[in-house]
Amino acid sequence: MQSALRTSLWLALLSFALLPAVRADVKMADGTMLSDKPYFIVSYVEVEPRSTAKAAALIKAQGAAGRKQAGNLRFEALQRVGQRNHFVLLEAWADPDARGAHAKAAHTVAFRKALQPLLYNPYDERAHVALDAADPAKVGRAAAATVFVVTHVDIIPPEQFPPCKRQVSESGPCGIELVKRLVTASRKHAGSVRFDALTQANRPNHMTVVEMWSAAKDQEAHQVTSDVKNFRDGLFAIPPGSGVPGDALFLFNPLTGSLYDERLYKAID
Repeated sequence: MQSALRTSLWLALLSFALLPAVRADVKMADGTMLSDKPYFIVSYVEVEPRSTAKAAALIKAQGAAGRKQAGNLRFEALQRVGQRNHFVLLEAWADPDARGAHAKAAHTVAFRKALQPLLYNPYDERAHVALDAADPAKVGRAAAATVFVVTHVDIIPPEQFPPCKRQVSESGPCGIELVKRLVTASRKHAGSVRFDALTQANRPNHMTVVEMWSAAKDQEAHQVTSDVKNFRDGLFAIPPGSGVPGDALFLFNPLTGSLYDERLYKAID
């Protein structure tokens, strides 16, 4: 009897061990669950200026190798406009397991080892899920004139969802909704190829906005639209269209914990 019971218990434990791993979906502060399929990686690479060409070659080769791996949906190597020793790697994978296999691949290990002596800032790799993003496999590749914009957005935790007490109206729109509205509006602007909002997997109040524009003139025109101006006013918790406050002693109390860090890039692959 006891032997049969032990056998049943062992089989039950074995069956449990063989169950598929629970996915690492991301829970927002309002309870919304964001799927980790697809899984995005945004990596910032900053190297000493004299090593720019060497780093660019390593990054291009890593992008080419990454695109050949199982589960890769997109892999882009970007170089910053105005600071050519700054790079970004944008990756999209079918799921975290595909990305994990890539991270362990021999070419990735060799890439990181070769890159390390060139860095003057740590290799800043951030995992994301989609807050509002197009299917990465269906977005076209960059052309010579394409301009990318990658922006880090940091919303103070209490200001993500209503009530957001710093906002003009506590009922909102609060930080997350402001970003989602910007995405929806910007996709309609002339020359927009891609406009995605990604949520950082380990800190859901941090986001990365990824933009692709057909040409620099399209990105420049987008920057001065009322949609963008009103979005930025909203982040600063002032009425839309306010811009410069009338009171010279007025101190902004924004919804963000850091600057809206917008950076322009060109593809190098």
